[in-house]
Amino acid sequence: MRLAWALAVIVAAVPMAGDAQLASEKSISLVKRDGHWTAVPLICDATNRDRVFVLGAPGRNGQMDLISFAKPGLSAQRVSVRLGPGDPGAGQIYYPLFNLVGREVGNIHAINPGMVEPGATTPAVTAITLGRETTNCRFAAQTRVLAVTARRSIQIVRTERNGYRYTAYSFDTALPETSQPWGGHDNRPSLAIDGGRLVDQSNGRRVYEFTNRGFVYRVMVSVRPDHPGGGVEVTQDGRNVLREAFGAYTAAVVP
Repeated sequence: MRLAWALAVIVAAVPMAGDAQLASEKSISLVKRDGHWTAVPLICDATNRDRVFVLGAPGRNGQMDLISFAKPGLSAQRVSVRLGPGDPGAGQIYYPLFNLVGREVGNIHAINPGMVEPGATTPAVTAITLGRETTNCRFAAQTRVLAVTARRSIQIVRTERNGYRYTAYSFDTALPETSQPWGGHDNRPSLAIDGGRLVDQSNGRRVYEFTNRGFVYRVMVSVRPDHPGGGVEVTQDGRNVLREAFGAYTAAVVP
């Protein structure tokens, strides 16, 4: 069971600035650009658009890149922003986004993690507004992995009754959008498999395994920032039928 993750490049550390309000101590988020992995405060996998938003680490004068990756393919567009302090109220937190001349151009909407039951294991971000456009973000309690490849989105959630649940989403705008408790968003998945197992958690690596109609699905992810990477592979009768590396992911530290 091997997957080429491109794990050799050490990730850049995230400076502790305004983005620290959004980052979760319970998870790690990373994006791969030009062959290098970089730690980021958050990843928003859209449920109402074929895109992934990544908020980059702050640089000089607090400037941050808000990168939009198109799905499929993950071609990127970016806009430079600055993140303002959160404005909490009634369990909701809005973080304003400013352009480089100081004009407010949008916001990031999050839920107070303390209101999420049975617990938020990843950043509780539910939407990003930029200009007149609002992008809803995939979020569920007890998420263990939220990742995107060039062809699909993948989520693993821990459930009380059915162990780990694997869901995959292809061409998201064609999939009906659904609501999650506490204001989260999701889609009706292209594929869902319950009863998954954690088969390896050594050296900061997590390997989750699922079986479905003769196929074995394995999702591999690292929670070590100095050795990042992950991907999904599918086998049938020991023969590999699919192998995709992650282009960005959030993974909970707790297995």
